[in-house]
Amino acid sequence: MAHSLVEFVRSTQTNLDNGVNVPINATAKLILEFGINVPTATNFIELTTTVGWQVTNVFATPPDQPKLSLQILMDGVVVGSAEQESISNDEDEPLEMTTAFHSILTNVSVGFHAIQVFASNPDDLQGDITITGPVNITGKVYAPA
Repeated sequence: MAHSLVEFVRSTQTNLDNGVNVPINATAKLILEFGINVPTATNFIELTTTVGWQVTNVFATPPDQPKLSLQILMDGVVVGSAEQESISNDEDEPLEMTTAFHSILTNVSVGFHAIQVFASNPDDLQGDITITGPVNITGKVYAPA
């Protein structure tokens, strides 16, 4: 069955590398949000999330490294997540990382829904994480043609 795009939304802090400076600790911080309308009962939503980040002041020795945890919530319920551990580069320069992932939701209820992205550094005693960019999420709703 063919599907057509019926809704497209996005939330952007920045499309640039080093476009923002948002420190992240163990407490989840809201970094992106938008509303999305689902017009039909048979559907799927494709969410694409990208977050650029830096690691500094690494206090741990490999293999223990800081990790970025991202959670996507729809109407307050977790519907997607990703966790990426930093990779030690054994240098004094900040380590730059980018986490990108897709989430697919199927047959979401008709109506308007709130999408939020939260970021945390659950191992903040291992080192500091700062979101630097790019930082964005897109949402596409598809329905039968």
